[in-house]
Amino acid sequence: MLFKLILCIVILAAGALMGQLKAKTFDNRVFHLQDLITTLKVLESEMKYRLDPLPELFSRIGAARPGMSSDLLNTAAENLKTRMGTDLPTCWKEAVEKAYKESALKAEDKRILSDLGIELGKTDLNSQTGMFLRTFSLLEAQVMEASDEKKSKGRMYKSLGPAVGMLIVILLI
Repeated sequence: MLFKLILCIVILAAGALMGQLKAKTFDNRVFHLQDLITTLKVLESEMKYRLDPLPELFSRIGAARPGMSSDLLNTAAENLKTRMGTDLPTCWKEAVEKAYKESALKAEDKRILSDLGIELGKTDLNSQTGMFLRTFSLLEAQVMEASDEKKSKGRMYKSLGPAVGMLIVILLI
């Protein structure tokens, strides 16, 4: 009887934990998107005022920023420095895929970020500003979508986890 009670408690706790972990992915997507917007704003302002070459700029900002956006900039800088024949869009896209491979970002989020690399460094600063504004507005729309998902699906998974655990316990009794 004691073993059965302990088993039921473990199943309930596992269900609740699974629900919390699944809900956490929605929190992580919002966090990563907001971190990206902040990092790209820093990149834009550094491009305007310092006029450094992109690999140096990526390395400096990547060293100063925490998280996955730092990995993105450091990988892009390394790709640009080590692969002399490869163009920026290819290096940037590979850096996006590598840095956000195991993140909560969706394919659409990564596509928006990869599209930034297509025009980055090709035109004058005024055109770059327009490109950054477009990227910011697209990413902010993604943040809104992610926040809505976090509210609806996150709450659902937090409730569903313990409910599934309870269902299993009832079936075992």
